[in-house]
Amino acid sequence: MFEVLIREAGARFGLGDKALSVAQMLLAYMTNKDTGGLAGFLEKFKSAGLGPIVQSWLGGGPGAQPISNSQVETVLGASGGLLSMITGQLGVNRDNVTSAIGYLVPAIVGKLTPGGSLPSSLPPEIAALAATGQNLLDTPAMATAEAPSAGNVMKWLPWVILAAAALIGLSYCGTNKTAEQPATSVPAPVEAPASVPAPATSGSDAAPQAPASEPASEPASAASAAAVAVDEPAGSAVVNLIDANTMPALKVYFDSGKADVHADFAAKSTELVDYMKANADVKAIISGFNDPTGDPVANAELSKNRAQAVQAALVAAGISQDRTELEKPAETTGTAATNAASRRVEVVLRK
Repeated sequence: MFEVLIREAGARFGLGDKALSVAQMLLAYMTNKDTGGLAGFLEKFKSAGLGPIVQSWLGGGPGAQPISNSQVETVLGASGGLLSMITGQLGVNRDNVTSAIGYLVPAIVGKLTPGGSLPSSLPPEIAALAATGQNLLDTPAMATAEAPSAGNVMKWLPWVILAAAALIGLSYCGTNKTAEQPATSVPAPVEAPASVPAPATSGSDAAPQAPASEPASEPASAASAAAVAVDEPAGSAVVNLIDANTMPALKVYFDSGKADVHADFAAKSTELVDYMKANADVKAIISGFNDPTGDPVANAELSKNRAQAVQAALVAAGISQDRTELEKPAETTGTAATNAASRRVEVVLRK
């Protein structure tokens, strides 16, 4: 019942395969009998002055009104509330979770209230999802330490070198000055290895995916960095531009080994989406690329997964899937000046 909805939430709000866990925990919270079930959940929103919005959700359909992040925070953002439990348990960005909850709640309420009335019992499929979500909510969150980034290491490196030099100087002064001292080298900082991300969720019917490849690449040299266009970031991002035919286009960049669409996609794709809605004769052509590092077979699958994730994000933005087309380019690997710029999906419009 919720497969497409969950897949779109994962792609649109950068949750990837954790979107399923977010939906399960949300369903558990929404239908918890100890807090009044679905009726009690909706009452929280009504108590916050959102009664007319809640009423528009019942029964689903195009009349369902959206809910903003600030309204979600007002109702569910208290300390120990749903947002805190999800972010603490899954280790995901709170803003992304808040946006996803605002997207999921109206749609789920609509599906659970056919005809506009609250259900007397939950369908077995929904009850199973909610039970899994309750187990997640009941599991104590594990504190995890974030590995220091290369930027932080480099920021402290000069001070480490100075401190080491001072210690060497003090040691030298305290020994016989006539004796030769062996040269002391400062070891280079060891960069934490890139973690292997979870497999991306396919944009078609969910199926197991090959492990993501593309381990983090070395920083670009000065020569190659100078060749990078100013609109090509070094990590996950969305850039909107105008193509040679003066039509809107997009470049969606990804972190190494990942297929999660950046949360800015909804805002940055507005011009392209509006153009498609105003011009029924154009289609979105979506092409995925990857950098040259890692296993070629896994990278080919990763390129496809990235293109499918962007396709799902366009569908979530209101574009019919039959107006999108996945097109494999002749060369998908190493097509830009740096590895980071090669990890992207291009969206162009074609009549």
